[in-house]
Amino acid sequence: LKDERAMLLSDFEKQMILLADANNIINTSEFEKGSQKRPSNEHLDKVYNTLRETLPNLFVQPLDYSIYNPDLIFENNIRGTRTVGLYHYVKQIALLRTVGHLKFAYVKFEILKITIHPEDGTVKIRWRIRGISGLKVLFTFWRYKLWNIKEMFEDQEAWYDGFSIFYVGEDGLVYKHIADKMMPDSDKVP
Repeated sequence: LKDERAMLLSDFEKQMILLADANNIINTSEFEKGSQKRPSNEHLDKVYNTLRETLPNLFVQPLDYSIYNPDLIFENNIRGTRTVGLYHYVKQIALLRTVGHLKFAYVKFEILKITIHPEDGTVKIRWRIRGISGLKVLFTFWRYKLWNIKEMFEDQEAWYDGFSIFYVGEDGLVYKHIADKMMPDSDKVP
């Protein structure tokens, strides 16, 4: 199964994964054990508010990386990768932004639901990336007014759902981010 996934990746993606794996020097199991103490409610609120304010602008401005631990563990279950370190996380986000802009003429990150869970020190987000393909814009631009982009989004069909869990340590910094894929809704409301 791993070989099948590797065949689906471009050479650039394979090199990025190898580079990330080569730089995973930290003993992640020790790091995770040390971060099991619960954060304060103020720390959770800060992470919650920062994510709520910055994630919707993911494709138009950089994220606020001040809430992340330098040794951040990122488990990307969508692509089947795991990286350690804020540097690698920033590269993954930059890659997501680049691919989003290459694939879509207009792309947007939406937060569908965001919740704080003090019992396990996490912030959980249900999100969606929506986009309008360049071909769709090209062939249907005459049907829409440029200032009414919301109408274009109502008619578009491309989106990716996901669910992320941000684990916050006692220092108030996110020490682990797990991203999982959610299936798009198959039922369309008329």
